[in-house]
Amino acid sequence: ESVKSKLIDDKVGYVRLTAFNENSSDQIKKVIKKFNNNKNLKGYILDLRNNPGGLLSQAVRISDFFLENGEIVSTKGRKKSENRKFFAKSGDITNGKTLIVLINYGSASASEIVAGALKDHKRAIVLGENSYGKGSVQSIIPLKNNGAIRLTISKYYLPSGESISRVGITPDIKIEEDSDAFVINTDTDNQLNFAVKLLNG
Repeated sequence: ESVKSKLIDDKVGYVRLTAFNENSSDQIKKVIKKFNNNKNLKGYILDLRNNPGGLLSQAVRISDFFLENGEIVSTKGRKKSENRKFFAKSGDITNGKTLIVLINYGSASASEIVAGALKDHKRAIVLGENSYGKGSVQSIIPLKNNGAIRLTISKYYLPSGESISRVGITPDIKIEEDSDAFVINTDTDNQLNFAVKLLNG
């Protein structure tokens, strides 16, 4: 289980993703379909705070849920032949409803790909604090002694052509954590409270 969700004020679909694993996109799809049955739904909040990332394929699928077309991410390595681009297929499963993405310093890698793609395409308002800045693609090479080498083979680039490495994603609206009492998805979560106010407009 990498997805937690709840309906806020009967009109905001809150979806928190804690990692990008094999079934994250299926879980998100299920949750969004359920929320879509609600006639009062105003919009969505996708919470990627403290999400360290995971599978690139899942980052692409989840970005694609909210996009009708366009580039999601590209990877560039030393060899031209290994460079790849990933594009969105048509069909936004939220029917274009307002989307706010929450990020913070703990949002890395796949989280930054999703937040960056949705921001570059002006599909979402990104809110919170600057993300971590992990823009490298790694390959795991197994060794005979049951160990492994993790080797960086290429870098991620956003649709705008910017690299995420060491810079991260800058939010459209910067909201810092309020206090030491701050806990994600509780009353002390001022970033989430701000996002809900924004959606309730």
